[in-house]
Amino acid sequence: MTIRKAVKSDIDSLTDMFSKMYILNSEFDPLLQVPDDIKQRVRDSVEDALNDEKSLIYIYEDGKPYAAIKIKLDEREFYAPSKVARIEEFYVHPAKRREGLGGYFLSFIEEELKKMGVTLIIARFPSKNLIAVSFYSKSGFREIHNEFAKSVD
Repeated sequence: MTIRKAVKSDIDSLTDMFSKMYILNSEFDPLLQVPDDIKQRVRDSVEDALNDEKSLIYIYEDGKPYAAIKIKLDEREFYAPSKVARIEEFYVHPAKRREGLGGYFLSFIEEELKKMGVTLIIARFPSKNLIAVSFYSKSGFREIHNEFAKSVD
């Protein structure tokens, strides 16, 4: 078992994992439907993140990649603490869920972020994803913002 920073040779695996995450998210609300070219969009996003000094991608592997997390380092202009890490994508392979891998992986990430001076982590996910709500709540996260959407077509 290894947790490491992602590299360019991981792009295919990351694209696959994060695309699956978005496809799963689309089941929670009609406003989260994914476009036909979701894999290309995710691939472009991963490539951009690997070249962005404010983005971090880590992979958990045990013979092959089983989980990945993509984080964006950010500054909050109007709140303290200002230096935050935003979890943009977090995927754990279904075969490894309910084994504590997600919590272990997140704890590792927290320690890495502490070393960088980050004191607040923010996670964003579909509000109807009760598994994510439970996971983050059990991991010590709490709700601080709500996002509402309305289709105007």
